[in-house]
Amino acid sequence: MTKTVTSLFHTDQHAASAAKHLEQAGIPKDEIDIWSTPHNLAPLLEDLGVSRADAYAYAEGVIRGGSVVIVKCGAAEVGQVVGILDQEGVLDLDEQRESWRSEGWVAGEAMDEARSAPSDDLADDLGHGRVRILHRKIEGPAKP
Repeated sequence: MTKTVTSLFHTDQHAASAAKHLEQAGIPKDEIDIWSTPHNLAPLLEDLGVSRADAYAYAEGVIRGGSVVIVKCGAAEVGQVVGILDQEGVLDLDEQRESWRSEGWVAGEAMDEARSAPSDDLADDLGHGRVRILHRKIEGPAKP
């Protein structure tokens, strides 16, 4: 079963450092994505199974100068991936969302009300705060 780990960093430099350390730990480079522009980020994350509320919160984090790191890995690698992300200063998405709300950001509240239902291939969604871990069942070759 493939897992997708998503996280938010303060800057592109922090995200790049995390990606470098993930690669050094054996995670293939093509399984690590860094998003530093919000264009199409929320829909991409929703397609991966991230809730609508979290997808738009990640996009807001990028609008505010942060970067999102998306890592695809096997179940056995999740602990190592999360540990590396933690060492590199991953932000707590829930804390960031609360801070933005205190500044008047309302998109997060609207999205919380309209959380997307998980897709059929989404086994469960774990995590809150620092990282989100999505469990995806991959059956057969990927569709074009």
